[in-house]
Amino acid sequence: MHIIPEIELSESQHREITELRNGCFPEYAVQRSYYKQLPHYRALAYEENSLVGYMGLDYRVVSVDSEPYKILGVIDFCVAPKKQGNGLGSEMLSTLISYAEEKSIDFIMLVAELPNIYIKHGFVPYEMTSSWLRIDEHTNYGVAVEKVQGIYIKQTGSTTWSPGHLDWLGYMF
Repeated sequence: MHIIPEIELSESQHREITELRNGCFPEYAVQRSYYKQLPHYRALAYEENSLVGYMGLDYRVVSVDSEPYKILGVIDFCVAPKKQGNGLGSEMLSTLISYAEEKSIDFIMLVAELPNIYIKHGFVPYEMTSSWLRIDEHTNYGVAVEKVQGIYIKQTGSTTWSPGHLDWLGYMF
């Protein structure tokens, strides 16, 4: 798996990501390589020159009860259907966890409906009142404040997650 800054992606990589992402998430299909907002980094896994694994990565600060945490947010994590169940997703998560630990990131954070792989890798589920910038199709609809289920947190630094009001300080990925 290679972690590449967003600005360095080629047009062909954007097309590959779009195809894989839309194939894995047809209900959220769009004709671009991201859903709501460009991520800061892309994690790409290739096999025989074909993109088989992808995740967008957002590096930023979130705030829990006014306490800032450095996080790496995982967006649209997907594995090509023909490669699912072969350990590629677990390998990608393990690589990401090691990367976050090396870079002094406090937590890896994501929102998921299918949690088994994340729990297997030590992610802890949370249901938290959250505030975030509501974005849809490149339009800002203001700040939402709601209880959100399916937030998964993996500690990668020495800071301990403190449940409380989660301010995403931006959009929710």
